[in-house]
Amino acid sequence: MTTTISTEQQSLKQIFLWGILWIFVPFGVYFLSHIVHPDWYKHFVYQASGFLQGRLDLFNLPDYYVDLIYWKDKIYLPNPPLPSILLMPFVAIWGIATEQIRVCMLFGAVDVFLVWTLLGRMTVQGAMRVGLTILYGFGTVHYSASIIGTIWFYAHVVAEWGMLLALVEFFGKRRFALIGFFMGLAFLSRQATVLGSLFFLGWLVWERPEKWIQKGISFGAGFAPLFLFQSWFNWARFGDPMESGYMLQNYYSSVQAPAIEKYGLFNKAYIPRHIKLIFTEMPEFLPQFPFVRPKPEGMNIWLTTPAFFALFAANWFDVLIVLAGLSAFLISLPAMIYTATGWVQFGYRYALDYLPFLFVAIASGLQRMPKALAWVLITLSVIVNVWGVYWVVKLGW
Repeated sequence: MTTTISTEQQSLKQIFLWGILWIFVPFGVYFLSHIVHPDWYKHFVYQASGFLQGRLDLFNLPDYYVDLIYWKDKIYLPNPPLPSILLMPFVAIWGIATEQIRVCMLFGAVDVFLVWTLLGRMTVQGAMRVGLTILYGFGTVHYSASIIGTIWFYAHVVAEWGMLLALVEFFGKRRFALIGFFMGLAFLSRQATVLGSLFFLGWLVWERPEKWIQKGISFGAGFAPLFLFQSWFNWARFGDPMESGYMLQNYYSSVQAPAIEKYGLFNKAYIPRHIKLIFTEMPEFLPQFPFVRPKPEGMNIWLTTPAFFALFAANWFDVLIVLAGLSAFLISLPAMIYTATGWVQFGYRYALDYLPFLFVAIASGLQRMPKALAWVLITLSVIVNVWGVYWVVKLGW
């Protein structure tokens, strides 16, 4: 008797096998990149512990923790709750001893698998699909973020997870309720990512004008429950569904305090320093060996990931590439007017808020340029980020 394996079963088997490769290998590399690590700034572990006890505030925090909201004799986080929710099963087992950094590495590895899946649905095949997946996982600031794992970086990695899920669904079955839900997950980790909805809704208006209202409602139906949950979370803590806590901060680090006293948390006056960091900031040059090392303030995107130069070769006559670029630009705006630039970091960590969308354009550019040049850019990007991770670990970032 001959057993016929359905196409769907074969597809599931392939997903499982590639999942083993593209999750376990990156996780192993991330783990080995930072075996001995400082178990600090794991605010989300304390938030998860509070959730498990029916509380929305944080307690028993180390004295040196920053970026906290002191409100009515309690301590809160201004950050959205999803990273903490995802930690709850781990905290239920290991309590406060839970290593947030390892969970960050796990989600960082899952993100790499999602990039592999996304590229396949974008019809990128063969060696270039492998190269682009390696580029994302080890040639961008995703690598250093995944192995640092503190509150700020873990939130980025979880937001990437939501955006990548949305992109995988868009380049697949395009169920807009699911896309909206996945973007809601990203929103519950990094709120600026909601501006990436332009990619999906813009495509509807441009390519499916007869269905954009119907599909747009589906998108909204998927997104709404998570938006409402965030609104409730804000209201339950601060009495205002639109107040996440950022505007209630009354303590800042000595680095940020002078600028905040002059301009506040958000101001267009901060744009120039973000522009400088993104486009022109150089590493620190030393008079003796090793002669160069990254600055804690960050480094420009061209040096951090030379493959970003592929953006100039992308097909900007393709509506999806245009929408990807516009979405990345929109997402970048809130960070550009924010007082902090991401310090301490390798590269520019806020780029992770829009990297999944920008990567659609980068993939287009790398495929359109000569193969030899594309591979040179990919290889250089990986080398630079391995160098960056070396210094991240050495300097204790």
